[in-house]
Amino acid sequence: MTELQAKIFEIFKEFVRVCEEHHLTYFVVGGTAIGTVRHKGFIPWDDDVDVAMPREDYEKLLALDNPFSDKKYFLQTFKTDPHYPWNFAKIRDSSTTYIEGSFRNVDMNHGVWLDIFPLDGISKTPKDPKKLVHHLGWAWHHNYMMRMYAKRKRIRKATFFKDLWFNIYAYLFFWTNVGHWRNKYQERRCLRHKTSECEQWICYYSNFRSRGITLRKWWLGPEVYGEFEGMKVRLPADYHAYLTYVFGDYMKLPPENKRCSEHKTKHISVTQGYKEYMKEHKI
Repeated sequence: MTELQAKIFEIFKEFVRVCEEHHLTYFVVGGTAIGTVRHKGFIPWDDDVDVAMPREDYEKLLALDNPFSDKKYFLQTFKTDPHYPWNFAKIRDSSTTYIEGSFRNVDMNHGVWLDIFPLDGISKTPKDPKKLVHHLGWAWHHNYMMRMYAKRKRIRKATFFKDLWFNIYAYLFFWTNVGHWRNKYQERRCLRHKTSECEQWICYYSNFRSRGITLRKWWLGPEVYGEFEGMKVRLPADYHAYLTYVFGDYMKLPPENKRCSEHKTKHISVTQGYKEYMKEHKI
């Protein structure tokens, strides 16, 4: 386990503790689910942890008053961090630094994180996932519009006009989300169906939107656990069906040139808080 993974694992342990204490349901998903099944921990080259929660449990987590045992942990949403662009939550360790290149100009918490994705009901009867893929297209349209503000650049003499117009374009999209109206609108759309009433669930913020990822209700329950770095964590009940659907032969290692992080990370420190780090490095 790398130093970065060790920090992420600390956050993960705190998240699991809170969920168990408050009887909240969660599942490891994505690469974290593969790591649990294939490696019994982190995929060696992975640098994050992804979990998902049924919307009702997700909202209960966000409503908890200071649930973490250490004040360095911050539950980040667009409601708690004004410039945070996404509609899913992160738990940040404010005593660390993890700055993605595409967000280095955003004034928000940049600590090492754990991703928490809400699962929303999308269909009360089983349907072909391909017929539901447009729902993901709609969600990602708004996601990218909200992200554009993060794309602004520092204006440099050598590329003055290019940078100027790029920033005008980025600010234009920022103003189309004044008061987080896009986030609020998207959230209302996601809340149309309760997960308890639906046979298919969806994560609107999945990176696998081209496959129209929907989760069958029976994939997720009853309780099934796996081992992640010696800690018991909850898996989707039929994790084989889920992982095969999303990744194909998930037990097969990818080619060596694909064994790398997907995050375009510019700055990392597991010992220095992001505020001090950014001030010292003039970010």
